[in-house]
Amino acid sequence: MKRIAAVLSGSAIVALAVTGPPASAEPGLASIDCSATHTEGSQLIVDCFNPDLVPGVVDVFYVCSTPLDFNRQIVFDEPGNPIGAGSNLRLVRDCGPEQVVVTRQILAFTQRQQDDQSARQQQIREQRDRAAGR
Repeated sequence: MKRIAAVLSGSAIVALAVTGPPASAEPGLASIDCSATHTEGSQLIVDCFNPDLVPGVVDVFYVCSTPLDFNRQIVFDEPGNPIGAGSNLRLVRDCGPEQVVVTRQILAFTQRQQDDQSARQQQIREQRDRAAGR
């Protein structure tokens, strides 16, 4: 997982960008690449590419604030933006006048990765239930 962190001067706010899940060890299981995501002024520009043969989703979370008053923040959570197999997704989100993106998190999963994660979670639940005698 690629992580970028920056501390804004004079403030305890940390900007964190997470681009996609870690690459899978399974052959033929491609990850959606959102490494081209960036900010320009008050805008968050999400750029992703899905190299897999199956569709996926891109979850976008970001926080906007004014540079002079970080106590006033607006939080946006946009899960489930669809991305087709072998296609690009570009989303442009504008925080508005005198606002900046102070943090963002982009998580992208192909349908195969979502299915794998669901299967693993189900296995964990079954193991927990057996251990608890349910």
